[in-house]
Amino acid sequence: MITLGIIGVVAAMTIPNLIANAQKKSVVSGLQEAQSILNQAVKMYSYESDEEGTGDFDTSLDSKAFAQKYFEPYLKVARVCENMSDGCWKTENFYGYYDLGMNRKTDTIKYSLVLNNGMILGFGKIHGYNLHSIIVDINGQGRRNIMGKDVFVFYPFNSEALCAGYNKDKAKMIKNGIYPGSFDNCGVPHVIFSREEILAPNKLLRACNKDVAPDGGGRTGAGSACAALIFKDGWKISRDYPWK
Repeated sequence: MITLGIIGVVAAMTIPNLIANAQKKSVVSGLQEAQSILNQAVKMYSYESDEEGTGDFDTSLDSKAFAQKYFEPYLKVARVCENMSDGCWKTENFYGYYDLGMNRKTDTIKYSLVLNNGMILGFGKIHGYNLHSIIVDINGQGRRNIMGKDVFVFYPFNSEALCAGYNKDKAKMIKNGIYPGSFDNCGVPHVIFSREEILAPNKLLRACNKDVAPDGGGRTGAGSACAALIFKDGWKISRDYPWK
């Protein structure tokens, strides 16, 4: 009986960690798959159009036109949603998702593609700026729908869309392309910032921290930088990642 009791205590302590680790590995795998799918679409666009692809992103396009030009023709699409209320982003009793601070985001996605593998790609653009976001629900209709947990942002970066800012020159040193994470208030990709800045709530807009102040105006919300953190950590979820 004593032995069984000890085994029960050990199991109670270790099984939750094993489950969490399995979930994290699944999330990282889904995130890598999403990046591969997006990059492959852009490569196919480049091949068919004889353009350089990421160097020629026309970020002046609206979300629908942007998705239809660079991605939709090159993906295996099962369903299209013209807005969030069409049902692709159904979460509990609303259409949208939660950011990492558990704030509802219902106005960030203007056009969505549901892929044959169940993954959902949402396309959004900040009004008044040529800054696009691709919001990906890696497990599709599977539940959680929380930024940084199963919803992540990718940024189709075009240096020509940058505004004046202290990181502008630094951002121009990296290639145009699709990067994990979102961007600061000038359009600078999260991936150029340090992991300390990405984790800190007051250092970076939409940082990978649940205590980031809510933002509006079609912004993707707290936790948008989390994909950049996972990428910078070598495609893994580290101990200081805000998983709980």
